[in-house]
Amino acid sequence: MFGDPRSSHALQVRAEERARLLGQLPGLSNQALLPFIAAAFATDELVSAYLMPLRSVPRETGEGDPTALSQCLAAMERARRCRTLVLKSSWEPVAVALLVNPCGCYLCLRELMLGCHYRSTPDMYQRIRRVRAEVLSKPLQALCDVDPQIGRYLACLLGSGSYEGLEVRRAVEMQRAVYRETLWMS
Repeated sequence: MFGDPRSSHALQVRAEERARLLGQLPGLSNQALLPFIAAAFATDELVSAYLMPLRSVPRETGEGDPTALSQCLAAMERARRCRTLVLKSSWEPVAVALLVNPCGCYLCLRELMLGCHYRSTPDMYQRIRRVRAEVLSKPLQALCDVDPQIGRYLACLLGSGSYEGLEVRRAVEMQRAVYRETLWMS
């Protein structure tokens, strides 16, 4: 899917970046979500895309350039503090959805910053959807195999699943939280 590192130094740097990224995530009580996140961030390009500075986002006083990861972490924290989600133990799938949902966008933004050009806006949107599906399909399937219930909720939150087998009211509430926080991030 993406290029491979060419040296052992590059491998070490990438491993350190991945460890730094994964180390910044909030603690999750659902242990099935951890391998999903690790699998989603298996490519060096995605780790790099989440750690790159987003210069178009306004700076807070005293902070460096925000990154895609810092934007996702802020949204995840808001989901963790959302009373309606915490009361129903729904914040973790929402937080994970907020983390991985924009992966296609961030990878394509990284490509643009590295000089890749798209013929048209629809081509770019198709590329974002395709890349997102490539990154998330196998980790999501593995999550569904390990924890079918949480896998179905996360698939629904990511737009690749249905309400079948879910508590619809809870799923809609979770989707609303993802949508609200996604708007906040943009």
